[in-house]
Amino acid sequence: MKLSVVMTAYNEEEYLPKALKSVFSQGFPKRDYEVIVVDNNSIDKSAEIARSFGAKVINETTQGYVFALAKGMRESTGEVIAATDSDTIVASDWLSEIAKTFEDKGVVAATGMADMRNLGFLTKTVSFLAFYIFVKFNFLIGKPHLSGFNFAVRRDVLEKAGGINTKYLMSPDVEIGLRLKKYGKVVFNTKILAHTSSRRWKQGYLSTTIMYLKGYFWTVWFGKPPPVYQEPVR
Repeated sequence: MKLSVVMTAYNEEEYLPKALKSVFSQGFPKRDYEVIVVDNNSIDKSAEIARSFGAKVINETTQGYVFALAKGMRESTGEVIAATDSDTIVASDWLSEIAKTFEDKGVVAATGMADMRNLGFLTKTVSFLAFYIFVKFNFLIGKPHLSGFNFAVRRDVLEKAGGINTKYLMSPDVEIGLRLKKYGKVVFNTKILAHTSSRRWKQGYLSTTIMYLKGYFWTVWFGKPPPVYQEPVR
């Protein structure tokens, strides 16, 4: 099984090296996966850093995460496409666990667990449990919730479903999970682990929570693109 890893980058030179190191240090045969970094109009050294690690760099001039993600997935060649963020460090067995999950031909998409880096023990533990409960709840009620910094999809099914919906400037990962469940199993595998940045929450816990809840309710319960836009955080 060949895998593709897609990461988007907009002025991510501070975070990208650690993220790429984790992807290129996988206990998974290097011949069996490619790494694509989509440069979304960066004016820093993001593209240069990505190339130095051996990633394939492609450009997307339309500004916005969803456009860069869609471009990266279209340009990828793997049977399964895994997505993570430029500020996220994936576990050393991340790709191996994804590959094992997709050995079940009925699985069309998968998402995994996550914790936040640079937090105190108590806050980190609470956020970890809250994330698990929230995602598990959505799966139990038939609303599979993919997380943009840690998910994977089967290429042929994604194409059959029409690809990433670029009308969703926020929560395109959530929307694609809901759409793909019509084609097969969307699963939550806690062994697929990523450690993501807490930088957005540090800008304001309440405002960030409200923003994500708006995106969630509009996408999951109203079935419409959220009337909010997620500004990049640096």
